[in-house]
Amino acid sequence: MNIKFLGRWSSNIIKGQRNISFLLDNKIAFDFGPHALESLLDLGIDPTKISTLLITHMHLDHYAGIAELLWYRSIHRAKTPLLVLGPTGIESNTLELMRVLKTPENWYGEQIETNTQYIEDKGTDSIQVFHANHLIPDNGYRVEHKGKTIFYSGDTAYSKNVVEGARDVDLLLHEMTYTDKDRKMADFWHHSTYSDAMRVFEESKAKKLVPVHLTKQSSDLVLKKAGKIKGLIYPKKKIEF
Repeated sequence: MNIKFLGRWSSNIIKGQRNISFLLDNKIAFDFGPHALESLLDLGIDPTKISTLLITHMHLDHYAGIAELLWYRSIHRAKTPLLVLGPTGIESNTLELMRVLKTPENWYGEQIETNTQYIEDKGTDSIQVFHANHLIPDNGYRVEHKGKTIFYSGDTAYSKNVVEGARDVDLLLHEMTYTDKDRKMADFWHHSTYSDAMRVFEESKAKKLVPVHLTKQSSDLVLKKAGKIKGLIYPKKKIEF
């Protein structure tokens, strides 16, 4: 099994980085911000073969690329049905987004409407939803796949729900937007600092932690700490586990 990152960054984007999005075994996508589609194509991955898309919340950097994905699937007449999981409103918001972007009606009727299914605020047999602690509703996802379990927090301040969702997982992907020096900013925006993410890692007893939703400061800190703290992994382009 592997994780491939389409982006690792927060909304504090810088040159050379893209917003957080990643793939599990090229089939299950987690969040889909601007330019995630370009990242897929750069990696030689066929966007029409993605079968499941998990959207944690509907902020631009986690969600805005969904329109690009649906347009691409329409243009290339995707045969693989797409299951979209997200918080309440994911279907109506996506339909409104497609309307505002003047999506051709024949694309929508023939390709998108018939080939896309939405599940709001609940999981499936292999996916569990745990609400996180962000400014807007945010779903963390616990996914069982090929005998392994991963948990992705989305954007969140420290949350007992997230700890429970990440309990004993093989791989925890937790946001780490800020270093501890920016505690006030993290609290204001309901994001996590280095210490918050490490606390979830310790309390959940996850085997490995991959910090995501990075800024320049938190990225530099993780690079410095990785290899010195057991189980802490920098989000390389590809992670095997």
